[in-house]
Amino acid sequence: MKIKIVLSVFVLGAIVALSMFYLNGSAGAADTGTVSPSVTVDSTLSLTIENGTNVQWGHKSANDTYNGIIQAKVGANTAWRLMVRRTSDPTIDCGLKGANGDHIASSNFTFTSDLGSPQPSGSGVTTPREFLTTNTEVWTGGGATDQCRVAITYNLVIPASQYAQAYTATHTYTVVSS
Repeated sequence: MKIKIVLSVFVLGAIVALSMFYLNGSAGAADTGTVSPSVTVDSTLSLTIENGTNVQWGHKSANDTYNGIIQAKVGANTAWRLMVRRTSDPTIDCGLKGANGDHIASSNFTFTSDLGSPQPSGSGVTTPREFLTTNTEVWTGGGATDQCRVAITYNLVIPASQYAQAYTATHTYTVVSS
């Protein structure tokens, strides 16, 4: 009799298990889900001008040449170009404007650019260029970088006949995707 009871319990358990299997699709089967992560990374550009005081020459003599170097620190996750334009008094063509309206000619106030440290990819301006009221390329062919620097050399020639007064200009640098 014990065997019949045990066998009956076993058969009953098997029937319950088979019923569960057919009702739920499979015994112990799991449902699945799908996740498809995605992201769109935007273009990121950053620019910091360093050593700006290197082109604040103070009191200088006429009939001489002065240089100053600034650094443009660039960070980018895309190809980039560095541009500059003269944003002070765009209605007149001058390099530096004096308080009384006199000026130092644009041809006497130029720049070149070279590798800084850490070095960027691309190339700079090797022939002196004037600061214009339109965007002028300072560096081309820059690539994605955590940070790099472009060295920009300002060159000022003060003619012997230059009127004695203070002269100023404002330059705006912009890094753009290329």
